[in-house]
Amino acid sequence: MTFIIKNVRFLGFGVALAFLSSFGQTYFIGVYKEAITTEFLLSNSDFGLYYLLITLVSAIGLNQLGHIIDRVRLIPYVAALVMAMAVACLLVGTAGNLLLLVAALMLVRLLGQGLLTHASMTSMSRYYSKNRGLSVAIAGLGFPLGQAVLPMVAVMLMGGFAWRSGWLIFAGGLVLVALPLVLWLLKGHGVRHANWSLAQTVEQQHPQQRPHLQLRRRDVLLDWRFYLMLPALIVGPFWITAIFFFSAEIAEFKQVALIDFTAFYGFYALGSVAAPFMGGLLVDRYGGRHLMPLYPPLFAGALLVAVPDYGVMGIALFMVLLGLGAGITLPINNAVWAELYGTQFLGEIKSLSTSVVVVSTALSPFIIGLALEGGYGLTAVLAVGAVTCFAAMLLVFPVALQGVRSPFSRK
Repeated sequence: MTFIIKNVRFLGFGVALAFLSSFGQTYFIGVYKEAITTEFLLSNSDFGLYYLLITLVSAIGLNQLGHIIDRVRLIPYVAALVMAMAVACLLVGTAGNLLLLVAALMLVRLLGQGLLTHASMTSMSRYYSKNRGLSVAIAGLGFPLGQAVLPMVAVMLMGGFAWRSGWLIFAGGLVLVALPLVLWLLKGHGVRHANWSLAQTVEQQHPQQRPHLQLRRRDVLLDWRFYLMLPALIVGPFWITAIFFFSAEIAEFKQVALIDFTAFYGFYALGSVAAPFMGGLLVDRYGGRHLMPLYPPLFAGALLVAVPDYGVMGIALFMVLLGLGAGITLPINNAVWAELYGTQFLGEIKSLSTSVVVVSTALSPFIIGLALEGGYGLTAVLAVGAVTCFAAMLLVFPVALQGVRSPFSRK
């Protein structure tokens, strides 16, 4: 509690950025899928293909731009991100044709799912070493908070205005409310950064005292552990994206109206809020790497629960398990990179891992859409999803059980 009180502003900054990332997340954009496909005469597979392109471009952009946070001052960098998101929302609301809309959504995805998420998690992981798991867990509360609030607000706005008007309102809110709030939350950050910089300088002057090496992205690509971790990193985002993207199809599969199905998103948020704190405490005690096999089975359980008809209780359990998996993943995965590769170049390393995750979320609607259009039912699709989750768990075990020594450790 003392840690939270002492660092309440900077932790609040992490929450705020995670919340603002919602504008670029699938659960928010998916609310507008029907309106967009109707206006531009697109089929589900057409929209899925455009969404694949949009997300792939944003992943490439994140991989190229993610290192900037390592090289510039945080305050102007984050201010630029918030302003850019406001511009992106304005462009979506005023796009006069499909090409302009696709370009605007590329920017929204790059900033939301990409750079704002990246800035929030990188900042928490970089500046808090002792309480890294707890700080990431607290900042991560912004994700379920955004998921619980913003899609509902978007639907309400569409009930009274044209769908584009909501984007214009959100653009105004980003400039008038979000930007001043973020800048206020970052007051005093200069002292925090100076202390971190001093610690980095001491480590460089006394390399024998470093707890680990400060590695670059190229080193990560040469590390066999990275490739064994990849399936665990992407399996959750892949299937969560699929579930929210095809929410109408899943609602029909569960024999409930779409509006009733989206009401269960609150159970997802409940799991997402509860799990990060448990995961954060475990990370601070055991380390993130040793905990990576824990969360793939949660996703597998969720997908398996969704197959039988357990009524409303089954849907609620389905969403809770998904939320628990998403929530506990957050502190574990964000701690792993700092533990294995150091914090000096954390931005460029995390941009690599996040880009891979973003690519998986790009492929998800397209692959699952092809499967559904190819005649495979949701029962088969969800069962295959559970198998992939268990496979990811098995692959990451060697990394979790490996000793402390890195492949790059000094001899």
